[in-house]
Amino acid sequence: MKTLLITGGTNGIGKGLAKYYLTTGNRVIIVSRTKGDLPNAIYLQADLSLASENYRIIENIQRTYGAIDGLILCAVLQTARKDALITQEGLEFTFALQYLSRYILSNRLAFNDDSFILNVATPGIYSPVNFDDLEYRRKFNSVKANANANRLNDLLGAGFKRKGVRYILYNPMAVKTSGAMSVFANPLMRIFLRLVHRLVGHEVDEIVNSIVDVLKESRSKSFSAYRLSKPVDLSMKTFNSHKAKQLEEITKNVILNI
Repeated sequence: MKTLLITGGTNGIGKGLAKYYLTTGNRVIIVSRTKGDLPNAIYLQADLSLASENYRIIENIQRTYGAIDGLILCAVLQTARKDALITQEGLEFTFALQYLSRYILSNRLAFNDDSFILNVATPGIYSPVNFDDLEYRRKFNSVKANANANRLNDLLGAGFKRKGVRYILYNPMAVKTSGAMSVFANPLMRIFLRLVHRLVGHEVDEIVNSIVDVLKESRSKSFSAYRLSKPVDLSMKTFNSHKAKQLEEITKNVILNI
């Protein structure tokens, strides 16, 4: 029996993967704001937009369950917002939840040998990282803030190095989930998004099957990225090693100043 930790596992892809691992006889720990409804899953409630909550969860898991075999990062807030939302620790919410939490969990949790981290984001899409405003507070736009957080996750994966732990970035593209429908505030854009998902959107079960295949395929690689089942070219600018190091230094300073 392996131990898997899933963030954002109460709906969508996270819940689908939780179901899969439970049916295959594994221990599944789900960290989310609210408790879900999967029998036999272990639910830990936390606000992962706060660094302090990430550290509390890490301590709880390591004290109670020890090292884990897989970390699946799905926690995200896609709902359109006009204004930046500042956490109790003084960070913009999107940056804190969708990047900083993933950085802390990836680097601070204890892993068994031959473990994996699956970061569900959007690798394979190019957009520049806004190093002058990583939190995207100035001229805030929730769509752009989400995109910037995803580029930060590209660099997180590219710079990640822990012996015995492989890092996989995964882009599910269009998925038929309620969260994916709330990205835009503009009613016309919502109608367009609904049409796109109807035409080319994938069911959660399809994505789960794709991820299971990707996890098998990537076993021999320390770092890999996929769009659905297709490998992403790791020579893309979004995986620049120098920028990955630059981001890590900035991130360490952010954590020190919280």
